[in-house]
Amino acid sequence: MARLIGKLIGLIINVIMIPFVVLLAIPMGILKARRAQKSRLLFTGEEQALLAKAQRAINMENNGLLSPDRDLLEVARCIEDARCDYQIIKSRERFDESFAEFLMPKIEECHVMDWDNVVSYFELSRFLSSQPHQEPPGVQDLVRALQNYIAGYKNENGFYPKNVMLDHNVHLMFAHAGIYRNGSDYFGETQIIPVANIEGGVTWKAVDPTPAGKKFDDFDDDIPF
Repeated sequence: MARLIGKLIGLIINVIMIPFVVLLAIPMGILKARRAQKSRLLFTGEEQALLAKAQRAINMENNGLLSPDRDLLEVARCIEDARCDYQIIKSRERFDESFAEFLMPKIEECHVMDWDNVVSYFELSRFLSSQPHQEPPGVQDLVRALQNYIAGYKNENGFYPKNVMLDHNVHLMFAHAGIYRNGSDYFGETQIIPVANIEGGVTWKAVDPTPAGKKFDDFDDDIPF
């Protein structure tokens, strides 16, 4: 009898608690929905698709079902870290840069062996910036222009530049087009270094010291796009 009375009292308490639980759950649900909506507003549809691909690659690694390519996993983690940083910055201050603009320089810092695969999988070419109302130059046009720049540097200074800084957007275009594939020799022994922002706003720039009395700064290397 005592056990039955105890169960009955417990049931009554549970019934009494239901309205309170519901009242507490509704505001929490609304707050969670608002946070999710606010988070979605931070990213465009294409950026959300990119984030989903990155999360899928990370989940594959964590679940151990199918290990993704090393390059893809590294870039996926970079994208996820950038998302967290971007949301923190946006919550603290006014920040007008889009997520794609915020992300690209960080991806450039990843240690990637096969950029073709990375650019293709994450469809990074869609995020390459271009000036509105202006037709961007094609990859081959950019390659020829850079080759001419390197040749002009040789004529001016007597030797080829050891390193050339290249705008990271152009670097991604080259990678997507297969310019850096093994066996290609577009730029000789000159090493291409992707950089987010090159001083002077130029598209590429040699970083080797030039002999005294010889300056190459007058060589116009800026390709607008």
